[in-house]
Amino acid sequence: MGRTDAVNRLLFEFDLLSEEEVGRLVSDLPRKIVRWLAINHPDNRTRKIFYRATGVQIGEGTVINPGVIIEDCYRSLVKIGERVSIAAGVMLIADAAPNNSRLAEVPYVRDRLIVEKEVIIEDDAWIGAAAIILPGVVVGRGAIVGAGAVVTRSVPPATIVAGIPAREVRKIAEVEQPDIS
Repeated sequence: MGRTDAVNRLLFEFDLLSEEEVGRLVSDLPRKIVRWLAINHPDNRTRKIFYRATGVQIGEGTVINPGVIIEDCYRSLVKIGERVSIAAGVMLIADAAPNNSRLAEVPYVRDRLIVEKEVIIEDDAWIGAAAIILPGVVVGRGAIVGAGAVVTRSVPPATIVAGIPAREVRKIAEVEQPDIS
């Protein structure tokens, strides 16, 4: 089966494919195409398979809506916990650099602004639409990031942040772990 056939099946027959079949079809595609499919695919289950195939760790029960951009240069720098909700248009940036610009040669830029650090979204967090999470940020368990926020620092568990740059709005009751004994 050619790449075009594989992409067509992934786009138009995804609901007929098992997770294993999706994984097999994805394995022969370039990571850039798989990531593009993840960003744009209409199905949450299939989107998560695509993101995982490009190195993103995603816990069970997590929902990643369309249009989520993950910038990690395919280095497995993004870790998303269980039952996380990520709204449309969110950007998770784990790798920031000026690409081909000569700015990369400027000592201040090279030493302080070119960054490659993990982004971690812990269990039960909720990331609002069009939020931007920058390198090195940990969004704590049960935390909420408001829509459009730019998160430059880690967010403590059970905390709501909003704004540019994101600031604490309030603390909330922590999400309780279910008793599984």
